[in-house]
Order: sequence, then structure tokens, then C-alpha cells
Amino acid sequence: MKKGEESRQRLIECAAELFWKNGYSATGISEILKQTGLPKGSFYFYFKSKDDLATAVTEYYQKILLEQFRSSSQGNDWESFIEEIFDYLFGRATGQTFAGCPYAVMGMETALSKPAVASVFMEGLKNSNRFFRKYCYTPDCLQIMQRFFLSVCFPSIRDIFFLNELATILSF
Repeated sequence: MKKGEESRQRLIECAAELFWKNGYSATGISEILKQTGLPKGSFYFYFKSKDDLATAVTEYYQKILLEQFRSSSQGNDWESFIEEIFDYLFGRATGQTFAGCPYAVMGMETALSKPAVASVFMEGLKNSNRFFRKYCYTPDCLQIMQRFFLSVCFPSIRDIFFLNELATILSF
């Protein structure tokens, strides 16, 4: 990775961590720059705005999740696949204050106020759905994974009827 690409990636990774811990609205560009040690000009060289950075962070989260899903599905039967996904998602919470799924936290906070970020977030949900459709072995397995993924992304939703409606809206 070239130095410029490394600086951009540092900004994305730092912002991802701060957005997850503090929230998008409570995290300022100056805090991100302070944490990375990069000058203000570096930020604006790579991103037009904080919203532009938020889009990159959302894409970063999507990539991590889909890579984990693909890795967990390689050569595994259904039970092993599920076990690896559970271990990954819940293992992230071990030994730290768990603020929910970072991808969902980012998407939910920006969904109504940041249309560009919301669009990338929704595309990520659809990509996850495509993955589940491809790798789940039966329709029942697919439905279980879709509901599981939605419940992890949206932990405050406890109503199964609403989860089913949300899955239908998202074309699950």
C-alpha cells in the first residue's frame, strides 16, 4: 500500500472506531485528525466532507462483514458456518464495551439525515442478502440467517412481525 493510501486508510479506520464508540454526530474531524496524527489538509485531500468519510467508513464495514461471511462459508457445512458467524459477531464484544454492530450503528445514525450514507448502507444490506441467498443451503436456512442478521444489525427490534416486514421491504 502506498503512503497516500495508508493515510486514507488510517483516516477511515480511526473514524470507524470513533463513530462506533462515540457516534457519528459526536465525532469531529479534529478528533479524527488528532488520533491519526495527520494534518487537516490530508483529510480534505481524501474526503470532501465528513459525510464523504462516513460513506467510506460504511463501505469499509461492508467489506469486513462480507469477507468474514465468505471466509466462514468456505468448506463449512451449515452448522460450522453458523458457529463461525456467531463466534465472529459476538467475539468482537468480548473484553470491551459493546456498542452494537458497528455497521448497523453507523447506518442507523445516518439513515435519515445523510441520504448518500444511507444509500451505501442499504446497498450493503442487499449485498448481505445476496450472499445469504448464494450460500445458505435451504430456504429455512436462508430465513434464519436473514432474521439473525437483521436482529444483530437492529438489536432494539424485538418484534418478530416487524423483523419480517423489514426483511420483506429489504427484499430478503
